[in-house]
Parts: sequence; C-alpha cells; structure tokens
Amino acid sequence: TWKAAFAPDAVVEDLFFPDHDGGNGAGVDAYLANKADCDELVIDKITDGEAACGFAWHLEESGRYGRAGIRGTTFVELDENGRIIYLREVCEPLLKNGDHLCNVFRVPAGLGLLPAQDIIEAESVPSTFEERAPQGASEMTKYLIEKFQGTAPLSEFLEMLSDDVRYEDFFFFEEALKGKGEVGEFFDKYDDIMKLIRFVPERFSDGESSCCWTWKMEIAGAPEGFPSLRGMSYYDFDADGKISFVRDATETALKPPPLQALAARVRPALRTFAPRRKTPDCGCEEAQGVEMPAGVVVDSDTVMQQVVVGSGGEPTTIGAEIGEANGAVVVFLRHLGCPYCWAH
Repeated sequence: TWKAAFAPDAVVEDLFFPDHDGGNGAGVDAYLANKADCDELVIDKITDGEAACGFAWHLEESGRYGRAGIRGTTFVELDENGRIIYLREVCEPLLKNGDHLCNVFRVPAGLGLLPAQDIIEAESVPSTFEERAPQGASEMTKYLIEKFQGTAPLSEFLEMLSDDVRYEDFFFFEEALKGKGEVGEFFDKYDDIMKLIRFVPERFSDGESSCCWTWKMEIAGAPEGFPSLRGMSYYDFDADGKISFVRDATETALKPPPLQALAARVRPALRTFAPRRKTPDCGCEEAQGVEMPAGVVVDSDTVMQQVVVGSGGEPTTIGAEIGEANGAVVVFLRHLGCPYCWAH
C-alpha cells in the first residue's frame, strides 16, 4: 500500500489541513485519505536528486485528455531506507488573491503597524555574503536566496532569469507570467511589498538541474500574532545556469480552504468546480504556418481533416470523430493544426 512508502515517524505537512500533531501516522493517514477520491495525478515537472526531490503536478480525469483540475507542488525527503520521512504539499487556492493580498500588507505598513524603520534597519545591516561559484541547482538556489533576498536591485535579479522564463504563482494569479519582461514588471510593481517579506529556507532538494525548497514567510516588523505562512518553490535551471521555470506555492490561512473543500465534494476527481483546459507550452501561436481562422471561411475538407484529440483521448480527425453527421456541423477551432490545443 501507499502507506508502506512512509517511515513510521514520517512528518507530513499537507497544507490543505490544519497541522496533525497526534503522531502515530495521523498526518500520513489524513494525507492518503485526502488523495483517495482524486483521479489521475499527472506530474508536470520533477527535480532530480537522491535524498530529496520536489514535483509540480495537476489532477486530470481518466481518459479525458485536456480536462485538468487543481494544481499543486509536493516536496519529499527520504530516510536511509528509502522511505518518506518528510512530505510537504501545497495546492493552489481556487480564489486567486492577486492585488488584494498585496494591499493587505500595504495597509498595516501605511498605518505604522509594520514600522518603516525596521525595514530600513534590515536593509542597512552589513551583509556577510561572499561571492562564489556554486555548483548544482541546490547550491545555486541557496546562493541566490542569500545574495538577492531583499537587498539586490531588480536588474541584478532579472539577470539570473532566462529570457523565456515561465513564472507560476497560483496563489496570486491564474495564469503564468511568461518572459523576463512580464516577470520584471510584476516584481517592480510590488517592490515595496518584497522589502517587507523574508523567505526563511527550511529544506532543499539535492538535484543538479532543478531544485525544490520549502520555506516560511516572515514579515518585517510584524506584531505578535501576525499570520505567518509556509510554502515551497520549484526552480528549473537551463544549460547557462539561469532560471527557466519557477513555481511558488503558498498555503492559505484558512484550513481547509473553503472553496477548495467545497470543490472536493462537488467534483472530487479534479478538486475544481469545472475542468480547466490543459494548455501545454506547445508554442504553436508563434509557429510558422499555424493559422487562427476565427471569422475566416474554411472549406469543409480542411476542417474534416484536422487532427484533434478524440473523446477516447487518442488523436483522430474531426471527420472520423463526428462520423456521418446530418445538418450543420459547428466546429470551434483553437490553434489550427495543433492537436494539443483542442478542447473536447
């Protein structure tokens, strides 16, 4: 069984739930019970490594390609016997906070609840950072956290990103930021917020080309009792040592998240109220020869010969899928010629 993969003293932080402090495998049991009604858990990305790794994933309906559900990130650490000794998992909230949450931080700062002098003093503390040439994704990640967090100018941080970097923060936004330009605009917009926040690293995977690390968030000058959140981040590095992919995952303050808990009851396989169309990075929008024929008359033979993903999940043509149809056939074309971008 899945439970046999966990060590007897395993610590499981499924941040969908309040913490389980009862011991005796209570956290493992709750985690596995929470997964029991899910359908397919599809791994989108996974770090390399030996003793610890992380993976980004989404839920999907069996046999229904493209019908994706909730997205999440999981960090796993193994003991000397190869069993899971520690696990942390964070799923996206269904209600994205966006600008509203950032304003939550701005209000107490403006009211003096987060004293500005604390921020100024924190920035003026002499740094013990030493330039070095780290090897491997795990060491590179530790180096970047030490070098850039709260002190380095934005321009230096952006230099560590690849031009086509993809940045996902589903706590704030539904869609990913694509490219160094969009990421730079985001961090520039919230520069004042970034100076209030410090991410305290806890655990790191030990891969060479990618790294997942867990953290807790501290707020500069926050009064006692001010909420502290936990989460994790996933980084991919390209051949030049620059970050090409980021996914940040932050827990919600309410446990379980109300909308997510309701969606789990309504549609347990996907944990969302409605399936979202899966759109992998096929790049077909920029591909030469691909057409977007909305509003354009397309002859019937061209339409019937288009390759799509059929109801059984296999590639087929529109003609084969609809058979001998009588009357008008209305086809909503996505990216013509790209089988990955069709919804069915």
